[in-house]
Amino acid sequence: MNTYSWALILIWCSVTAHAASSDITMKTGEQKRLTHKTEDGLAETTWNLETCEGCRFIVSCYLYNKNCDEEQLIVFDGNRTTKECGPRFSATVIKNSVYNKMSITFKTKGHVDNCMCHVSTTKPYTNTPYEPEDSAEHGLGTGATKQPTCKCGWANKSPARIVGGHEVAPNQYPFVAYFKIKHDSRPLCGATIISPYHLLTAAHCTSGFEGMPLVGVVGDHDVTRNDETAFTQEIEVEQIINHENYDNDHLLHDIAIIVLKNQINFNDAVGPVCLPSARINLDGKYAKFMGWGNLRSKGQKSPVLRHVTVKGIPLDICSEVYRQGIDLTASKQHCTWAPGRDSCQGDSGGPLVWVNPEYNLYKQVGIVSFGSGCASMEPGVTTDVSYFKEWIEQVVARTKPHQLCE
Repeated sequence: MNTYSWALILIWCSVTAHAASSDITMKTGEQKRLTHKTEDGLAETTWNLETCEGCRFIVSCYLYNKNCDEEQLIVFDGNRTTKECGPRFSATVIKNSVYNKMSITFKTKGHVDNCMCHVSTTKPYTNTPYEPEDSAEHGLGTGATKQPTCKCGWANKSPARIVGGHEVAPNQYPFVAYFKIKHDSRPLCGATIISPYHLLTAAHCTSGFEGMPLVGVVGDHDVTRNDETAFTQEIEVEQIINHENYDNDHLLHDIAIIVLKNQINFNDAVGPVCLPSARINLDGKYAKFMGWGNLRSKGQKSPVLRHVTVKGIPLDICSEVYRQGIDLTASKQHCTWAPGRDSCQGDSGGPLVWVNPEYNLYKQVGIVSFGSGCASMEPGVTTDVSYFKEWIEQVVARTKPHQLCE
């Protein structure tokens, strides 16, 4: 097996007469089965695990006794220690390590073979070099060798922008939008302008809101103010079209189109994003998220539009981390990661954009779908726009036909 293969360990938790500890170094591709058994059923066994630099452990444990006096599973993920037992405890415990080391301790009293843990390693990605290029000229169209089919994907840059920070200047990204319940100031989810009548977003955002009084909002910056930009437009939603194969359980085919009742007034501050003409392999490339999501996990949402730069990593890393919700049979998603940077709750449905150097304009390559927490060690998953390009064209054609820009 090559260095990017999975390593899988089956740890059969049983018993020893005394406390025991084992140090295990996992190499990619290695497979082991570890057992400890004695006759008296008293045991405290600890496995200290270590793997390659930049790799992480994915652990699934199964216990059959929830009584803390009888059994305890203690997991140190590299950052904090948790004890799994008691009436609120699920029989299946899934843990991901924060770094390339973790430990698992199983304590039992009088029970044999009451725990099993599957431990695997991911490909290395947390040590991925992260040195994003200077994006000051991105989206300005300068130095382009090709032109889009219509005006799209431009950026409005000014000295007022916060260099190296997160907040963007008002109307810096004319294609970023959101939708909300009418007469409410809080965005439900992010979206992207793709035509004067259509916004692109995620199906997990729109599912359940069909028939509700919604409005699409374009040209906005600070959702708590109405004086920071003169270009904000609120337009009533006429129809929501979720992908017919959307899977709410696994967030597959997580894409939707919002059809607006009236036309968006395009100007220098408001306009469409460029759509990809073919799939773009993001592995090793830098891209940007934009949205009004939480500043931290379970924290307060940002009142102003923010952006963050992330890096594309192989999709099978996301498959290793999440174990479900990733379709490797077809390239329907992108996987991204950056140290301490991520999209977050509320950014869902918003764009992942990449600057095509031939155009020096922003193309939307992804729609924010799911992740784990905010700026955590887990990568983020976005719906691949190029895979659903034909579906997008069909929806636009049968609702309010209009040219889409590439």
